[in-house]
Amino acid sequence: MVSRSLSSADHDVIFQVPLLAALGEERLKTLLGTCKVESHARGEHLFRAGDVAEYFYILLSGHLRLVKTSSQGDETVMHFLTEAGSFAEAVSFAGRSYPVECQVVENCEIVAIPRTAYLGILKSAPDVVGDVLASLLRWERFFLEEIYKLRHTRPIQRIAAFLIDFEDRNGAAIDGTSGKNFPDKRQIASRIGITPETFSRSLRKLEASGAISAGPKLQILDREALLELAH
Repeated sequence: MVSRSLSSADHDVIFQVPLLAALGEERLKTLLGTCKVESHARGEHLFRAGDVAEYFYILLSGHLRLVKTSSQGDETVMHFLTEAGSFAEAVSFAGRSYPVECQVVENCEIVAIPRTAYLGILKSAPDVVGDVLASLLRWERFFLEEIYKLRHTRPIQRIAAFLIDFEDRNGAAIDGTSGKNFPDKRQIASRIGITPETFSRSLRKLEASGAISAGPKLQILDREALLELAH
């Protein structure tokens, strides 16, 4: 891991993060005064399950995944992180241990925000607590949506919705040949809660419909058809 000072462009990204923007410009500058941009290579871990959550993080660039490993060693992908923004806030504020491990899928740049420093500023600024709590509710909404999908949507819908959402969050960088590609198929199956066998059968159906190309790299061919299948 190597580190560098924050640039003006980094500050611009961080100022767009609701959890931090709520502090106001001067307080945020004070908080960031001791922070660095850390560069992590593919295959590294930002943290492991059981580590005390002394920090929450801002992803500036790159691709991370959050993974839960069972006592039998089976991995379940809980979430892919590809957009600039914050993560691990709630567990850090609670002073607990990370329940998952964070793996670097593609080289990334992050900023680690010290829990104690952030909460210290928050205690001195009770007027912004409401805005901070509101920003944390996005994770509650996210997991409620995940529970709904698992209970009420078919596997082919979940796959189609995942591919559309992943492409939307990464834009033109996904082209099937270069840039940011879709995650490994096994990781997608784990992330959306279906077995590899069901995932393969559903992919074949999507490919037969002309919506995607499933082979060595996933690629969306007919976005409108995929959108229809996602609903």
